[in-house]
Amino acid sequence: MVSENGELTIDSAGSAGSWDEVRDATTGLLRRIVTNCRNEALADRVDATIAESSDPVGLARRVRYAAATEFDETERERKRSQIAALVSAVKGHARSGSDIAARANMPIPTTERTRTPNRPRPPAGKVWHRKKRRLSPRRWIIALIAILALVAVAWVAPPAWSELNRGWHTLLDPVDSSMDDRIDPVSPPPPIPPVPEAAPGAVEPGPVATALPGAAGPVTQVAASFANGPCEPGRSCTVRVDVGLDPAANVGAVAWNLTVYDRCTGVVLPGGEITVPVPPGAPEAYGIGSVDLPPGSALAVAAVTTVPAAAASEPLYVPAENAGCVPGGTRDGG
Repeated sequence: MVSENGELTIDSAGSAGSWDEVRDATTGLLRRIVTNCRNEALADRVDATIAESSDPVGLARRVRYAAATEFDETERERKRSQIAALVSAVKGHARSGSDIAARANMPIPTTERTRTPNRPRPPAGKVWHRKKRRLSPRRWIIALIAILALVAVAWVAPPAWSELNRGWHTLLDPVDSSMDDRIDPVSPPPPIPPVPEAAPGAVEPGPVATALPGAAGPVTQVAASFANGPCEPGRSCTVRVDVGLDPAANVGAVAWNLTVYDRCTGVVLPGGEITVPVPPGAPEAYGIGSVDLPPGSALAVAAVTTVPAAAASEPLYVPAENAGCVPGGTRDGG
């Protein structure tokens, strides 16, 4: 029921039922009133208020608060005055002109209504968020390093790509005529000494007779070889000697000398003795020695052991080929 003061009063229509019945009746009435207000925001708040209320007192308090946040105090009084005038006219109780004029001519506030926002608004950004900030020194350093890296890559990439492309073509097409696949020697090879030729009318030198076997006693073998290449008459000659031994003999040491033979005159020139210690059970011993060769056109060098037994190696000829004895020469044995 609406009074002449513009206030709405809801009277009980009968005996009070359960809270659910009262709630349903009140909810239906409130929703019809809110629908007539044609305000969706108010309707949403009233629905939320009805859902949160558990008793009539709480429902009335929450609905009153929802309506109070929709209209300010001045506008609410003005609307209530207009409703009261309408009710009085319907009932036939006309009010005085001054009262109606005072209520009807109540000024409408021009200021904005202050009410609680219906929906949460995003927080306003701070002023410094919208300002341009300078890059930190750390970012400048990172940018400078990136630029230097790009420059280095641009500088190194072409030569590296060229080498990679060349290697790839070498692998897939090794017979490319445009590429030189020769390897230059680090140093030129030593010149090969010319083979001396026998003098015209020279006589072939005789064989070398050492008068000793190649093996004797614990000596199983004697071998001689030039250590620094072929030798020449009248110069020093370096020879390596390898002596094979019986491991069970435990000889302790091996001694030999380098003997020079003149194949034209038959002169024998023994060199200095060389002694080499031998560990127990060793199967061989070796050593390197030198001997001075006399002048001659056909010489030979042999290693002759004296300890632990007498044996001789095969002779080494100087020169190795085309040796000859000149007839009538000072060293001719004929």
